[in-house]
Amino acid sequence: MRKVAYYCLSIITAVLLWLYHQDFAPLVGLAVKAQVVGMRYQDTADEGVFKLLFCGTGSPTRTVDRGQPCLALVANQKLFLFDAGEGTLGKLHQYKAPVGKLTHIFLTHLHSDHFSGVAEVLHSSWLYGRMHNVRLIGPPGTQQLIDGIAASNAADIAERMHVLAPDGVSADNALAEVQEETIADDGLYTVFEEQGLLIQAFRVTHPDWPFAYGCKITHQKKVIVISGDTTISAGVEHHAKDADVLIHEATNTALMHLIADELDANSSVISSARIKRIVNVHSDTLALAELAQKINVKHLLLNHLISALPTSFVTDRYFTSGMDENFDGEISVAFDGWWFYPNK
Repeated sequence: MRKVAYYCLSIITAVLLWLYHQDFAPLVGLAVKAQVVGMRYQDTADEGVFKLLFCGTGSPTRTVDRGQPCLALVANQKLFLFDAGEGTLGKLHQYKAPVGKLTHIFLTHLHSDHFSGVAEVLHSSWLYGRMHNVRLIGPPGTQQLIDGIAASNAADIAERMHVLAPDGVSADNALAEVQEETIADDGLYTVFEEQGLLIQAFRVTHPDWPFAYGCKITHQKKVIVISGDTTISAGVEHHAKDADVLIHEATNTALMHLIADELDANSSVISSARIKRIVNVHSDTLALAELAQKINVKHLLLNHLISALPTSFVTDRYFTSGMDENFDGEISVAFDGWWFYPNK
């Protein structure tokens, strides 16, 4: 047995010495090959695939486990984004989303944690091969957002074109075409429809934001509703009725009050009053469970968690405490990197 162990150790030592004298070039070559293969993979989207990627399930304060809001949809061999907070691009690459197939970004409202990653997503996807334009759909103010991004990136784009132009890349595709939607009533408005995929927008109640939207996705008779940021809303109540999946922001009020008490006890510059104001513009988990029961949702998926706890069975159990007393359907807590298949 000792001879076998000695023999194996000798082989391993010899291989390591050989790699060292090669400056580890063989390993670097394998890593480069894997990276290039990965880039090619991320420019493909298989036909017939319909799936969602939770690429940011936290709050404005990013954590290791939970990034700022971002939800990706792969359908009809295209990539759609619903909000794009800071770090969205890195999350998309990390979880192998087909970034090269990005065609639309939908902004639910213009809180910074929902759009702070838009510039990076647009610029980087263009820089690394995107030849088509992206449509940015959002509330009033979206054009102003893209105009600001255009101004701040103008010199960069002009310089990059010295390298990209010979490959047929156009500066016209570096940013996005804007489609502003002004929804001032309780209606349901189509913002995208193609090849059996229907995406509609509706107004929700996010205090201080006159234009905050949710989205309803219909595909092969499957209905998925995304709440955006909102309190318990008549818009969600009306348009998510009988939905197969309701992806809804969620605030654990008890946890937030606990945080508020600790802030006061430690004389923090953030007051407990601010924490309570935050709670008042979002959706309490217990009230959300009651709403889901009332409108006959089949699967309630908690997203944009406030406060953003680390991902674990323990924290999920705490965050959803008491919800199953108000809701008979399935409850899940979303996490970054979760590919969710609605049709399964």
